[in-house]
Amino acid sequence: MKTKSKWLVFILLFSFILASINVQAADDRLGTIVDGSLLTEDTVVEGFSRQSELIERGTYLSNGNGRLSNNGNRSVNVYGSTSGNRTCDQIKVTLYLQRLVGNSWVTVYTLGPKTATNSYFVSNSKNYTVTGGYYYRVKGSHTAIKGTTTESTSSYTDGLWIK
Repeated sequence: MKTKSKWLVFILLFSFILASINVQAADDRLGTIVDGSLLTEDTVVEGFSRQSELIERGTYLSNGNGRLSNNGNRSVNVYGSTSGNRTCDQIKVTLYLQRLVGNSWVTVYTLGPKTATNSYFVSNSKNYTVTGGYYYRVKGSHTAIKGTTTESTSSYTDGLWIK
């Protein structure tokens, strides 16, 4: 009889502990695509400029990418870069940290533009504290300038759930 009551106390205590844990899971849109971004619970998402855009545009611009990393504790790292096929007068990257509100991506922080001169590569990175309970993504704007020629493209990461 004593063994049964010990197990009952253990089960009740364990149930109370489980009930007190606050776990915030991604909302019911997990796995869907909103404006080209897959909504995920990954810890890192990365996006690249579309190759078809670059073929149409590019003598100087090679590619652009953006990355969003979940650092934990509602801290994220935003990173992006632009690469050229050859040295450009200017090469630029601007990064937009966006939050999904309803069905629209809203920019909450803008990083840049960061410009490198007489170069074929530029990158930028920064940590931000964000509000939990939302999906976030990074939109990148990538530009290469040589003389009077300007080539540009965009990149988008998937959506990353932040608790």
